[in-house]
Amino acid sequence: MKCARKSGRTSSAPTFVSFTMFAPLQKVGADSVPQMFLFGYFGANNFGDEWTLASFLKGAEGIGLKREQISVISRNPDKTRNEHGIVAVPRIWKAILSRISKCQVIVGCGGSLLQDVTSFRSLAFYCLLIWVAKIAGKKVALLGQGLGPLKRPLSKTLARRAINACDLVTFRERESLKLAKGLGCKLDNCFLTADITFAWDEIPKRQLTSSIAVNLRPVKKHWSVVNLTEALKRITREGEKILLLPLQPQVDENTLLPLAKILSSRWHRYETWRDGLVGVASCKLLLAMRLHALIAACILGVPFVGLNYDPKVANILGEVAVGQILPLSAGVEEIASAVERVRLKDAKTFSERLTEFASNQKSAAERNFEFLVEKVLV
Repeated sequence: MKCARKSGRTSSAPTFVSFTMFAPLQKVGADSVPQMFLFGYFGANNFGDEWTLASFLKGAEGIGLKREQISVISRNPDKTRNEHGIVAVPRIWKAILSRISKCQVIVGCGGSLLQDVTSFRSLAFYCLLIWVAKIAGKKVALLGQGLGPLKRPLSKTLARRAINACDLVTFRERESLKLAKGLGCKLDNCFLTADITFAWDEIPKRQLTSSIAVNLRPVKKHWSVVNLTEALKRITREGEKILLLPLQPQVDENTLLPLAKILSSRWHRYETWRDGLVGVASCKLLLAMRLHALIAACILGVPFVGLNYDPKVANILGEVAVGQILPLSAGVEEIASAVERVRLKDAKTFSERLTEFASNQKSAAERNFEFLVEKVLV
């Protein structure tokens, strides 16, 4: 083919289908219009996932693909069509199988799709989708992936077989590639790149309206917001309001609500994923759980303190943010010290280090699309 470019994640139960309905992969001629089908956790108004989809679409245009050639699975197809300008189908097997039959290439787009912490059903859904696509004769790629955590022996087996079935897998950090090797995956088609969102270049201007912004999300581990609240009370200056930054409406808002009841604060209005970027750009310092809030901070040069609710946060950002990625068990003093260290002493140096890191990651993220052309769109 020649081109001129977490929190209730469950799946629908599969149905039995005759594979004779699938058209095999065809050699695409100069006058043909190749079709690509994306899968991931889209349509839930989650900042990171929607930003990932937007970044992929922009990168796809850079390698000669048009939006009318791309379709996607979505939990809210109407919203996805309106926000991203592509065909979207619901997350039900009948619609998915119909779409696969019309496409030549299937792409798992960003995130940590192969993990069983959110739910085993989600892992099984994505693995089954990959195998169905391969049985149908399609090319399959997983781009900008995190791998794991995988707690069950069966999960490890499923993930290994799914990865081995793919024509291309790119990992966004070294620990995931290391895990794939440990699982016994064939590494011939596996490469190290970076999270796809690092390739995004439509960055909002920084208009500072808040000293500190806070993002929290639900976690399955036992965790109390008490230490964080006490630390913020200690470091908040007179007349200073905390910006509460939900990056998945309702989900994050419920987690941030205890802070709103105790601290002087105001809410950032989040309607679409772009509002997430604007929220990060509006603060002098970010204290956040969500990975893509912290990635946005890197790109924007916003100093941050991260709460490591999932290994992926430290795996991607631990090297550039030494001492600034804290465990969920961090105490009041540890949180307060990390915030004050950045705010009072190291803000400029840290900001410069973040933007340099983001620049390097951007080059690595763009390789996702180079590999897609070299290994799949041929």
